[in-house]
Amino acid sequence: MRQIRAVSLLGYEDVAASVGLDGAILLRRVGISKEALGDPENRIPAIAVAELLEISATLSGREDFGLLTARRRQFAHLGPVSMLLAHLPNLREMVKVSIDYQRHFNDIVDLSLEEDGDGCLIKLALDPGFGRDQVVDQTIGVAHRVLIGASGGGWRPECVHPTRRPPSRCATLAAVLRCTDRFRGELQGFSCTHEALLVANPRADATMALHARRLLGLVPVDAGPTLLSQRMRRCIATLLPSGRATLEQVAAQMAMSPRSLQRQLAAERSRFGDLLADVRKELAAGYLKDSAHPVTSVAGLLGYASPSAFTRWFTGVFGASPQAWREAECQRAKAGP
Repeated sequence: MRQIRAVSLLGYEDVAASVGLDGAILLRRVGISKEALGDPENRIPAIAVAELLEISATLSGREDFGLLTARRRQFAHLGPVSMLLAHLPNLREMVKVSIDYQRHFNDIVDLSLEEDGDGCLIKLALDPGFGRDQVVDQTIGVAHRVLIGASGGGWRPECVHPTRRPPSRCATLAAVLRCTDRFRGELQGFSCTHEALLVANPRADATMALHARRLLGLVPVDAGPTLLSQRMRRCIATLLPSGRATLEQVAAQMAMSPRSLQRQLAAERSRFGDLLADVRKELAAGYLKDSAHPVTSVAGLLGYASPSAFTRWFTGVFGASPQAWREAECQRAKAGP
């Protein structure tokens, strides 16, 4: 079961009340106890959090609900890892260290950093099945606030890249992110200049950073998705839009040879082709059900060269064309629980 820190629902009941909802009732509805939220480091089921955010957005009519919850978060809410990040020399090192310690945060977001001559991409790949609008918004919003806080307010992205459709309430988005947005892109995260990541951190202290690393070694982390197959699912989801979700490319991303990767998968009684098919099915259902992506865009996001090829595959797997399946799901949602 994927888990997420209880701090993800920090101030949830207050946010719910501000839009006319009874947060306590909705927490019980998805099976999250108020006691579990008492300690921000407690681990709670990620699927319950995702369901709670979506239900809250639907019942309140606020497409920006996920962003409203993100506004409650600060750099210090990263937990014990923040003690280490606060003493690193610049934001680039903070991001790289966060990648090493990301299991301390949650089990559904894969953080990565890409650097080239054109700039930097801080990528936030959600685990397949969690790419819902409100989860996307909260993930982007929290990451933005944390990066701003980590830099002491000195960092600003050039552009934010959400993979979801544009929300109707863009005022909250503008207030939270304060930068250009490119919705329905092929990646999720932020783009910025190299210089923006290299601004010196005035709080940097190598000795304190060393002490923090040692302390983090004593902090227990609940068991997460350590299986190779789980890591591969995230990698496949990241590579699909570019059409590079092949065995060779996935192996290269994971710093392994294709043969070694296949051997380790076999030890877990799994195969690359099965993982690829499962990720495609989960993402296809999510894109069509929880977003306004046109079918042509969904085909591209899943790595298909043409919408017709995607339609043939989808019909064979789901028993209906993408449009017919989406309409049926929409009618089912309108009918209610």
